[in-house]
Amino acid sequence: MARDIEQELDELKYQIGDLKKALAVTLLESRQGAKQAPVESEKAGETERNQYTEGSKSFEGIKGMEDIEESGDKDPAIQDMLDRMEYARGNSGESGRVTYLGVFAGGERRYRWMERGVNTDDLLQLIENRSAEKVLNCIGSNERLNILLALLKEPMSVAALVEKCGYNTTGQVYHHLKPLIAAALVSEDKNAAKGTYYVQPHRVQGLIMLLAGIHDMVSAEKTKGVWGSEAEVHKGATQVDERHIVTMKETQKIIDAFFASTDPPVLKTLSSSEKKKLVILRVIAKQFERGTRYSEGEVNRILEPIYEDFASIRRHLIEYGFMERTQDCSEYWLS
Repeated sequence: MARDIEQELDELKYQIGDLKKALAVTLLESRQGAKQAPVESEKAGETERNQYTEGSKSFEGIKGMEDIEESGDKDPAIQDMLDRMEYARGNSGESGRVTYLGVFAGGERRYRWMERGVNTDDLLQLIENRSAEKVLNCIGSNERLNILLALLKEPMSVAALVEKCGYNTTGQVYHHLKPLIAAALVSEDKNAAKGTYYVQPHRVQGLIMLLAGIHDMVSAEKTKGVWGSEAEVHKGATQVDERHIVTMKETQKIIDAFFASTDPPVLKTLSSSEKKKLVILRVIAKQFERGTRYSEGEVNRILEPIYEDFASIRRHLIEYGFMERTQDCSEYWLS
């Protein structure tokens, strides 16, 4: 009788899973019992760890930490993990450590992950070496995020993405897919119909954890803040003054007054007010991709549907520092 190797492997996986669960329960029970009647050796180890955990209750602004410390039903396994990370951090001189795990189901695909003791110095280095900037610039547009959202839920064809994300042509989808594919975030599914794309399995974890971090930042329970304020000064601004100080409410009022549509943008008239003009130009500048070089003809083709006097808009984008160009006007790019 032929052996079904695949079935045997599946059964072995289930058995390993059951063993892991049983081991977790045993470890939890042993920890609880040890807390009631600790032996001398464990007391010594606990004292050593407390050198580094003594001040953990006074950590500022970390609501989750307070929950763990103060709740009557705190999980000893989680507390032990935090103690161990703090002990390791103290011994190594690192700024911190992070452990995270999760599960996610996207359509018929299932994902599980766990990362233990990631050094926060390595995470902070991502800012210094500009890796964080590159990643955020790559995915930080609403169009690309919507594509990633759709593909996280299930693999899709380009035609399906056109319908799902509200595009007019497949060319628009390919335009935003290109950088996602180049970054190995998205790939074509070779086992499905041609032109079907999905989020790379090893990238799902990072995207979900990135959203978890954003959730912490925008959570009103932790802090209140204003995100996406148009008061941020663009990099190429030649003179920063009170014209750039615009609240989100003011910004929206200006946009509603001067644009007949924002998706795609259609400008009714160009204001003579410096503050309003800056808001208008900021909206228009978003129609260009950072890092892309455009010919004057390409700039005109993008601006012409937005406003009849597109030459004035092109000139103002240069004058106010939203765009730069070569001396012979052969190339234009965002500042």
